[in-house]
Amino acid sequence: LSGGERARVLLAKLLVNPGNLMIMDEPTNHLDIVSSEVLIDALSKFSGTMIFVSHNKSFINRLATKIWDVDNGTVTEYPGDLNEYYDHIERSRENLDKPGAEEQGGLEIRSQSSPDKRRKSKKELKRERAERRRQIQEALDPILSGIEEVEKLIYKEEKRQKELEAALSNPEIFKDSEQSAPLVKEYNEVKKRLDNLLSQWEEYQENLENKKKELGVL
Repeated sequence: LSGGERARVLLAKLLVNPGNLMIMDEPTNHLDIVSSEVLIDALSKFSGTMIFVSHNKSFINRLATKIWDVDNGTVTEYPGDLNEYYDHIERSRENLDKPGAEEQGGLEIRSQSSPDKRRKSKKELKRERAERRRQIQEALDPILSGIEEVEKLIYKEEKRQKELEAALSNPEIFKDSEQSAPLVKEYNEVKKRLDNLLSQWEEYQENLENKKKELGVL
C-alpha cells in the first residue's frame, strides 16, 4: 500500500473501533476533498475526546471546540472554533494598538516610551508582519494551487471510477464481453491515472510541509 492508502486503512480502523480518545496528526493529509468531508462527518458523531493537529481549516472549524496556541514553550487555550480564535487574536491586536497601553498576558501595562516612538515601533511591526505574510504567501501559493488542481482531477477520476464500477457490477453488462471489455479497459486506465494523481498529491503535501517548516509556519 502507498502512504495514503495506509493512512486510510488506519483511519478506517479508528472509526470502526474508536475508543474514547483519538490523537491525530494531520488526519486529512492523504485524503482528497470528498474523503476528507466523509471523515469529518464520521468524526462529528464521535462522542469521545479528540486531540488533533491540522492545517485543514474546514476540518478544524467543524470539529474543534478548543484551540491550543503553542508559542515560545507555552500553551494558551482558547474556547471555540478557529474563527473564534482568529477573532480573539484580532481583538488582542486592537487592544495592543490602543494609545498608552500594551496587552501582555491579559494585563494592561503602561508603555515607558513616548507616543511617537511607540507609534513608530508599531508601524514597523505591522510592516514587518505584512512583509512576512507576503513572503509566506508567495512561497506557498504555487504549492497550494498545485494541490487544488490535482484534487479537482482526483475528484473527476474518482467520479468516473464509481460510474464504471456501477456499470461493471451489473451482471448483464459484465457477461456481455462487447460491453464489458471496453469498460474494464477504461477502468484500468482510470485507476492508473488516479494512482498517479494520488502520488502527485502526496508529493505536493510533502513539499507543503517541508516549505512550512522551512518558513517556520506551524
